[in-house]
Amino acid sequence: MKYTLRHPSRVKRVTLKVEPPDQIIISAPKRTSKRTIESFIEENKSWIKDQLRKLNSKKNQVESKTQIMIFGRMYQKHFLSDSSQPLGIYINHNSLILNFPHLKSDHQQKKIDQELIIFLKKSARIYLQKQLSSYAKLMNVEYQALTLREQKTRWGSCSGQDRISLNWRLVHYPPSVINYVIVHELAHLIQRNHSRQFWQIVAQFDPDYSEHRSYLKKHGITFQ
Repeated sequence: MKYTLRHPSRVKRVTLKVEPPDQIIISAPKRTSKRTIESFIEENKSWIKDQLRKLNSKKNQVESKTQIMIFGRMYQKHFLSDSSQPLGIYINHNSLILNFPHLKSDHQQKKIDQELIIFLKKSARIYLQKQLSSYAKLMNVEYQALTLREQKTRWGSCSGQDRISLNWRLVHYPPSVINYVIVHELAHLIQRNHSRQFWQIVAQFDPDYSEHRSYLKKHGITFQ
């Protein structure tokens, strides 16, 4: 079983966690023997497999070979090779059309996958920029810049320089859930912690934040 070994300075015992998409992270004191680490993994093998299964299940809920969720709505993927139809990737009713007649078959799927990522990132940026600006005005706060990233374990962050970073993979989830993440990060411009006052600010602009937060914990997954 492959794993990544880390030696954080303050760790006093061997611990593990499973991160998307299928990474096993072991943290241990520097002098911990390989035998001890592998024994620890063997003892927790059932738990690890269960976590990996859950991650895979979550990912399949968002995207498969035939379907993809965009802004909380599931679309059927339709692959075309028809030069008489609009080219590229676009939504048509309940379908996501992927039409690339000029691509050679041996590289077709890889190129389509790359184009799909570009399409999703563009869609995410358009929505996130618009909503971030709108909520910033509503909450009477100012941010310096928006950066889109694909982070392993975070949906958003707010730096000390008032820069907002959002995970572009939010594009898969319902607008109400995305808006919660936006409100959450903008609230950090007012309250730089997760105190009671912070959550009161979040609740003021998203009364159902608890439901939206739970949704991401239950269904959300990054793809790195």
